[in-house]
Amino acid sequence: MGSSKLLLVGCLVLLGSACSSHSDNVCQDIGDCSRAGDSDWIAACRAEAHTLASVAAKTGCSSAYEAYYSCADSSFSCRGATSTFPGCDESLAALDRCLGAATSNTACVALTMAQTGCTGGPAPDAGVDGGPPPACTAARDCQARCYLNQVANVCAPRVDELENVTTCAASCPP
Repeated sequence: MGSSKLLLVGCLVLLGSACSSHSDNVCQDIGDCSRAGDSDWIAACRAEAHTLASVAAKTGCSSAYEAYYSCADSSFSCRGATSTFPGCDESLAALDRCLGAATSNTACVALTMAQTGCTGGPAPDAGVDGGPPPACTAARDCQARCYLNQVANVCAPRVDELENVTTCAASCPP
């Protein structure tokens, strides 16, 4: 009887590990390849991907979300310490378009657009899939609105302005 229970538990463990989502697998792959297996980074990536899935579901972008992560899961490639997803450019673009259209009137998008002219930031990786944008949750939209309202130059905020952003953002939803 004891061996039957042990076998059942073993099967459940195997079944549970086989049920990772595409986004979980993508985060694990990127973490292993580009982040030296950093478990904190992988957990944060998975949390962000799940938040993005919720936003995608609320905005009618679930099929585009699933298409991108399914593609990324099946086409992942690690070159040195660089994660790539060959053949997924169109599915990523479709997800970006869907989320962009659904969130076009948000402060998240307004801040992103305002920051497109900023220089001195990290150089984009040519030919490397940067993945989908962070989810524009109610909290992030509120924080972006605080930043836009408190900072005169989004590319070069002053310290006093950042203090005002922090104070404003403290009233944002969790």
